[in-house]
Amino acid sequence: MIDAGLPYSKIKDKVKNVRYVLLTHIHGDHFNKSTIRKLAANHNVMFICGEWLFDELLNIVNSESILVYGFGIAFDAIGYDVAMVKAYHDVPNCGYRIMQDGHKHLHITDTYTLDGIAAKGYHSASIECNHEINKALVLIDEAKENGEFSHLIGAVNSHLSVDKTIQFCKGNGIKKLIPVHIGSSTKKEVIDALKRW
Repeated sequence: MIDAGLPYSKIKDKVKNVRYVLLTHIHGDHFNKSTIRKLAANHNVMFICGEWLFDELLNIVNSESILVYGFGIAFDAIGYDVAMVKAYHDVPNCGYRIMQDGHKHLHITDTYTLDGIAAKGYHSASIECNHEINKALVLIDEAKENGEFSHLIGAVNSHLSVDKTIQFCKGNGIKKLIPVHIGSSTKKEVIDALKRW
């Protein structure tokens, strides 16, 4: 399982066989303390994280349930080879490379760039498609004209656009994209861009 941001009541029937929870960053939609506490109490899980989450996680679960890894260091998780990849957000963050039986998958979300990340020959990816940049800029301008604040200002500076995601997948030959973290403001435009691709 990657991240634990949903309420436990919404996932409890789907996590019976989960043995590893790969955590990325501290934001509540990825790191729900109550859910993590209940996963630790009700399931025999190990929490994988970078050093930036260790202290916060230690306040919730026993240290014996935490495995800390650095970027690029592969580890075995019940037949899956897993390695962290650096993500670029407004807090320390990571994504994961997950490999099994020759299948290579990249998972990365809450990042504003994929520069420096290679995924040539990867079969699939779950990558953030937070916004469609042209529509986002129009909405930001409209909000400014009305003297309002737009949350999209933060989104375009700390989250990946669908355009960059598609460009990355094309450049690496990734055929199967599972879009994640689609924002509501430009959802239609994001879906339209994914359909065109």
